[in-house]
Order: sequence, then structure tokens, then C-alpha cells
Amino acid sequence: MIFLHETHEISGGRISEFEESFRREWQPLVEADGRARLLWYWHHTHGTGPSYQAVTLSAVRDWQAWGTIAAEVAGAGKLADWSAEIGAVRREVTSKILLPAPWSPIREADLAAPPAKEDGPPGIYLHDTGWPFPGRLHSYVRALGEVYYPQVRRSQMISVEGCWMVAAGTGRHHEVVLLQRVLDWQRFSHLLTDGEAASRAGEWMQEGLRHRDRWESKLLRSASWSPRR
Repeated sequence: MIFLHETHEISGGRISEFEESFRREWQPLVEADGRARLLWYWHHTHGTGPSYQAVTLSAVRDWQAWGTIAAEVAGAGKLADWSAEIGAVRREVTSKILLPAPWSPIREADLAAPPAKEDGPPGIYLHDTGWPFPGRLHSYVRALGEVYYPQVRRSQMISVEGCWMVAAGTGRHHEVVLLQRVLDWQRFSHLLTDGEAASRAGEWMQEGLRHRDRWESKLLRSASWSPRR
């Protein structure tokens, strides 16, 4: 299974219009015949990212299914029509295909199951993109699974939902996407106001520097209708 990650740049004041079109038109077209499934639709939490930007993550059955979707967007038909029409609302979209890390909690999605919507309030997610040193991509992914993931599970402040690498030919090679849901907002808020506590040898903030020294974090809020909250 592969995953489609998209960042949508939307015209000012028209994000609700885009969101409704994405939900009512794009989602059922892409999910037709069980070939894909939208997992998350996120907004930036206010004050933490670019204006009028949405982020989406979808599961796609395989490369053949993705090839069919891509051909429909580039050809003639409803997906091509939607892509042309949405240009009046969406300025640009940056897409990349992601492959799950061997240890990622999310590696598959049941595309045959009836669409389901999770209950409860929208979740807050920490969306990290890391750029390992050249040649350290796989060692970085292993370290995330062997060092970072166990430490996060013990802390119970956030939960790792998934970890992905960018598929060859679809974006930057040395790039890893790490998705985490905030479980304890009160504790997480202290991280925002007080900063990271001093780390010790063996902890991730020191261990991670063996593999990368640059990363970017976004704080995202799932939409009220997002299939996963």
C-alpha cells in the first residue's frame, strides 16, 4: 500500500469552498472501486502555520491504482474536470507518494470496509518532516523506530500514528514524515511555552542528531468531517 500526501494552497477566504468540494466531489471519485481512501483532512491550528492551507493524507491500494487515478486527472473525465474547476479556488497543490516505514503503526488501510467516521472532537496532530543527512535515510528511520517510538510510548503525551519515507521519483529523497497525535494537551502546551527540557545521552534529542539536524513541525487540527479524527 502507498500513501498520497498533499498540501493544498487555497485562495484567501475560500477554504470552506475548497473543503466542501474536496469532500463532496474529489473524495468519492478517488475512492471509487475501493482503490483509495481518504484518511485525514487537516487545517493548521490558528497561529501555527501558513494561512489558507490544508493538508490531506490518503491510502492508495497500489501503484497500479495510483497510475489509474493519475491518468484520470491528466485525461478526460470527472477527476480531470474537478481538477480544472478547483483551480479557481486552489492556487497550488504539492503532492508526494509515501511508503510506510517497516515499524510504522499504520501500514495498511481497509479499503473495502464501508467509509467510517470517528466520533469525538477533532484531534490535534504534530506533523514532523525530517531531512536526514545524505546516506542516513534508512538509519534515521530505524532510529526513529528503535529509540524515538519507545520513548514516546512511555511518555504517553503523544502517540505516533505513522512514519513514512518519500517514494523514489515523487519528491525529496532524504525526507521522512512522522505523524503524531497529541494525547495530553496540558503537558504538550508546556513544551510550547517552556521549550524542550535538557536531554541526556541515549534520549532522542541527542540520538537524532546522529542522523539529522533539520526538521520542520506543523501543528494540525483534523476537520470535523475527517474520516480519522
